[in-house]
Amino acid sequence: MKKLQFLLLVCILTFAVSCGQQKRYVSYKTQEGETMRDIADRLDMKTKDLLRLNPDVGRRPDANTVIVIPNPKIKKGTSSSTTSPEEEVNTTDTNNNEETTPETKEDNTVFQQTIVEYETHEVQKGETVYRITKQYGITKEDLIKFNPEYTNIQSNNLSIGQVLKVKAIEKTVPINKNEVLEKFLTHIVKSKETMYSLTRFYNVTKEDLLQLNPEYPELTDNKLSIGQLLKIKPIEEVSKKENYTFYKDSIEVNTSINLTILLPFKANEYSSKSSKDIFEGNQLANMVTDFYMGAEMAIDSIKKQGVLVNVNIFDTGNRGKNIATLLKNKKLENTDVVIGPFYSDKAEVVARDVNAPVVFPHYSSKQSKFTSSKLVKASPEKDNYAEYLASYLKDSYKDQEIFIVSDDEKDTNTKVSKIISELKRHDSINTIHVLKPEKGYIKRARFTSKMSSKRHNWVIIASDDNVVVADALNSMIGIPDEVKVQVFTLDKGDAYDKIDNNKLASVNFTYVSNTYTDEEAIETKAFNTKYLQKNNTIPSDYAVKGFDVTYDVLMRLASGNKLTKTFKKGVSLRIENKFDYQKKTFGSSGNQGLFIVKYNEDLSLSRLR
Repeated sequence: MKKLQFLLLVCILTFAVSCGQQKRYVSYKTQEGETMRDIADRLDMKTKDLLRLNPDVGRRPDANTVIVIPNPKIKKGTSSSTTSPEEEVNTTDTNNNEETTPETKEDNTVFQQTIVEYETHEVQKGETVYRITKQYGITKEDLIKFNPEYTNIQSNNLSIGQVLKVKAIEKTVPINKNEVLEKFLTHIVKSKETMYSLTRFYNVTKEDLLQLNPEYPELTDNKLSIGQLLKIKPIEEVSKKENYTFYKDSIEVNTSINLTILLPFKANEYSSKSSKDIFEGNQLANMVTDFYMGAEMAIDSIKKQGVLVNVNIFDTGNRGKNIATLLKNKKLENTDVVIGPFYSDKAEVVARDVNAPVVFPHYSSKQSKFTSSKLVKASPEKDNYAEYLASYLKDSYKDQEIFIVSDDEKDTNTKVSKIISELKRHDSINTIHVLKPEKGYIKRARFTSKMSSKRHNWVIIASDDNVVVADALNSMIGIPDEVKVQVFTLDKGDAYDKIDNNKLASVNFTYVSNTYTDEEAIETKAFNTKYLQKNNTIPSDYAVKGFDVTYDVLMRLASGNKLTKTFKKGVSLRIENKFDYQKKTFGSSGNQGLFIVKYNEDLSLSRLR
């Protein structure tokens, strides 16, 4: 019913949605450790004037306190706001693209950093928690906080030989930034970032960060400070595919965006049909409507962050027949970005006529032929999958035996050639076994005769043929337990839908995907909850796609920069899509955001890259 009501609304009118007024004063949410003086300095105003605007707020407000500030632009390098004042940021995520922050601007090479060290005490026979706290002038709560790994302290139990941290000592030490940048993939903490957002983006664990950054014990409590230089990974563990810049969302004050959405609602064709007749078995109707409902949530989210969004929605009709009329009547003029149309042949038509980026919102096998520099492909090309997997395997190689399952199809042979070419770039990879069916079958012995229990074995299935896939997987499932195997494929297509997931998990099935959903992620749970409340159903893949594409485009434009210019500023990670846009010198821009995903024994999924 929700879908039908929406469709009828589109049938009646094309509408514009606007929000936001230019205000003399706007609200601003303070960050951890930020003082009123810090904020006043960035606003080029006196602290007493800022305090006069906020008489109920002290000089050192708590984090997330909402205050009132004047509306002119905040200088580059400020903290983020939940409404409009937010900085434009270039994050420092790679070794080759660092940016000086307020904490390090005195010296690009050596800067002062406060670290915490601990005085320790080894527990002796007869000592108690009470005695130790009195000896060092600390409380029991301090002792528990300093030693979270020793849960027995809570019950006043100690073990002889335990080495306890008994006193925190802050020291200011010089940090050689260049040495750190040479040895590690690094990240300088900016405002509004969290431990969760960093670990999710870089695909590392909290424990990894704690181990690499012992000078920041507050990371244990998920506390970050603006300007911290965090080590993410040793540089030798970082591949070129991972060494990208983290795009940092930023909102320019008083930003307004004119958004045009072109979707084939086909409202006229459906006007006399019931909702059951429209949506039952109609894949296109469900895709289009779900995509828009996700996009609608993204627009609402951006608007709530203080961005003025003007939305024009047009029904392109059956096979885009309405597009010519829309262009003739100049309906797509004065827009900042167009999302749609759904049909690839019409995307080129729109791009030729409008003076704005045209985002093709989903994958089409014909998108590789796009030539317009205005076109932006939101989904990665299938041709990229083989290279991406091979790059991951090359970076992860540790003397594994490598098998590639192929067939006689031209497309398969092209994929196999790409994989072999990339793998052979590794100095230690000399032998790759390529197996093709003989009389329609690959005997298990052709695998096992070359497999060893002393080496791990990689089996890469490059074929999409249902019989070849099933044959190869059955061979892997039947090998001896002492032989360790991991099965990879370029794309988890229809052939794998017929395979029991437990079988896939048993061979550590790993594949390339253009999406990855972390069901435990804060953003995922929040999105699912809001979508359910709004639409009385859980979001489909196309609903998430609609949200991710629209939110990413609007957030990038909210920075005040041209969309294609933001592509150079980094990779963004949304609910389940990664946006790593690359702009061709001559031609369209394309998203290269891919994931490596693995089945676990409990049938959950892990992101390996």
